[in-house]
Amino acid sequence: MYTYLKNVTKIESDLMKEIIAWEGEDKEMANFVAQDRLDVQEAKNRFFKGHMGSLSSFIDRLDTCVRERLVVAFAEDLGSDWVETNLGYRVNV
Repeated sequence: MYTYLKNVTKIESDLMKEIIAWEGEDKEMANFVAQDRLDVQEAKNRFFKGHMGSLSSFIDRLDTCVRERLVVAFAEDLGSDWVETNLGYRVNV
């Protein structure tokens, strides 16, 4: 069964807007944001493949900002219990 990850997808979209905003100003910053966007896409891919163990370890290794955004977004999309069970984070949303 397909689950639409509205809030996770919103992070991806917001990061694309941020990349575009930085592109003309600071290419290095645009590249940092682009890496965060790729990390969000990779998290989505692992989720949709059902690789929850590798999703959890992947998220654990991310930079703090994108990690926190993803954990909260997964909680908003799938619930706090899902996040605690599958990712190991306790979140109140």
